[in-house]
Amino acid sequence: MKKVFLIGKFNGFFKEMNEFLSGYFNVQVCVDNASLIRGMLELYKPDIIIISLMEMEQQKISIFNGLREAYSGVPMLCVGTEDGMKRFSMVLDKGMFKTLSTPIDNDKLLEQIFELLHIDYDVNSKILKGPDSNRKCILLVDDSPMQLRVLNELLKKDYDVQMATSGAKALTLLGQRLPDLIFLDYDMPECDGRMTLQMIREIEEAKDIPVVFLTGLNDGKHIRAVLDLHPDGYLLKPANSKMLNEALSKYLK
Repeated sequence: MKKVFLIGKFNGFFKEMNEFLSGYFNVQVCVDNASLIRGMLELYKPDIIIISLMEMEQQKISIFNGLREAYSGVPMLCVGTEDGMKRFSMVLDKGMFKTLSTPIDNDKLLEQIFELLHIDYDVNSKILKGPDSNRKCILLVDDSPMQLRVLNELLKKDYDVQMATSGAKALTLLGQRLPDLIFLDYDMPECDGRMTLQMIREIEEAKDIPVVFLTGLNDGKHIRAVLDLHPDGYLLKPANSKMLNEALSKYLK
């Protein structure tokens, strides 16, 4: 189930939208406070961020600036009145945030969300036409948020992308949805790529998922250490679009 992070004033409009979306998504709500949003997003990695502009004061613009700087790889949708859109036009006009003006019906809201998530949805029949539109799922594991954002930008158009900043978080995501391929950073603190791969291989349902290591060191000793773990492949950082696509074509089942 896709994860929605819903931000806004806890008013009647917000409550109704939360209740409706909860029938289709895993929804996490948060009041419009920049520090609370930042803290919750460190724990909750959403597929899409939705912001209710209803009754939101103009001084809350720091919320938009923070989201734009730190979560540029996550689709964002702002829902509100035309007056609300004008109130935050200085950030909304820059194009990163999609907008949907009230009054809107639930079908229109769902249609916009599924479009941003690249999910094929039939509004008339109210069903998904093939969960996640039969897109392959790629799990990215790297302790660098910047590296994750770069890889996500290269992959999100054609794949459902999950991201984890540690081996432990990667295992949590495996419990929610099994990916079709894993790009795994070899050099991570605490639980490194070696340990993470070993734990993945101990999970019966995940043991056959192709794992491609990402490593920034290309000396012979380091490469031998990587290959001794018998991953399906490895790529040298920084990985580009061509390298990723070649790996995907080779290792995706």
